[in-house]
Amino acid sequence: MTPRVSIIITTRDRSQHLRQTLCSLGQMRAPRDLPVELLVVDNGSTDDTYEVVKQTRLPDLQARYLYEPRKGQSNARNSGMSNTTGEVILFTDDDVRVPEDWIHSMCGPILRGETDAVAGGIRIAPHLMRGWMEGVHQGWLARSNDDYQPAQTEMTGANMAFSRKVLAKVPAFDPELGPGALGFCDDTLFSLQLNQAGFSIARREEVDVEHWFEEMRLKYVSWLEAARKRGRTKAYLVHHWYHASSGPLLPRLLLARLRLLKWRATHKGGSVDGEGCAGEEMWLERSVAFWKQYRIERRRPRAYAPRGMIKNGMKQGSI
Repeated sequence: MTPRVSIIITTRDRSQHLRQTLCSLGQMRAPRDLPVELLVVDNGSTDDTYEVVKQTRLPDLQARYLYEPRKGQSNARNSGMSNTTGEVILFTDDDVRVPEDWIHSMCGPILRGETDAVAGGIRIAPHLMRGWMEGVHQGWLARSNDDYQPAQTEMTGANMAFSRKVLAKVPAFDPELGPGALGFCDDTLFSLQLNQAGFSIARREEVDVEHWFEEMRLKYVSWLEAARKRGRTKAYLVHHWYHASSGPLLPRLLLARLRLLKWRATHKGGSVDGEGCAGEEMWLERSVAFWKQYRIERRRPRAYAPRGMIKNGMKQGSI
């Protein structure tokens, strides 16, 4: 039977996490009236990812393996979309646990024509929660927030689904964004483009996956690196997609650095080996990275028309 739903997982050198995610997929209730395919896209792993996928036996799913050597999660996602055929594309990450009714709950509204895409919920695994976490920490770890109602709904790659028909207008994830590239916002830009193209995205926070990320992400140095990546990706979006204009940038960069140095002179920072980081320090670090990257991006030609759906040089319907 022709698949109506294509589940895509992208991964790189995290075979043990992937193994548990695949086990989670095996424990869900796969709908018998809904043909489903599962594709794992290996983005250049050097561990035993291939063996893990090939040895996986799921009750109602056959895990298929695809190798994508071009570095970057966006390249892996684009390759996955071009090598599947489902009417609905359902993405998750290699470090999550999915609920039993995940497929029906995420894909049903799309198949019934109620919406073009679904942004599912994400919660942090209990053993990774910490008492010092504030909203910014949980948000940067992809936890969804029922109280947060943005003007435009954004999807997060760990739990998102959309109709294949959207690819006729928004054909791909940007390879310059996401893990393996600038670091974040590949799913953010894709969501913004869907909104701009007039597609609807429904929020389904109650359909939540559990995020089992590596504990290293809780370390002080990891928070600072995440802040830098977020600053760099924001600069890319501001220049290439929003087409923002700005005056001299060097004074703004110097001011951002001065504010960060002033904060560190008057506050106790985190230890290299310790967990946690003050939210204010994270935002200040992000600001420095933003202005530094913005100076680089502003010297480049725009990659998109203002709020465009197709990157310059990309053919429409290429996926």
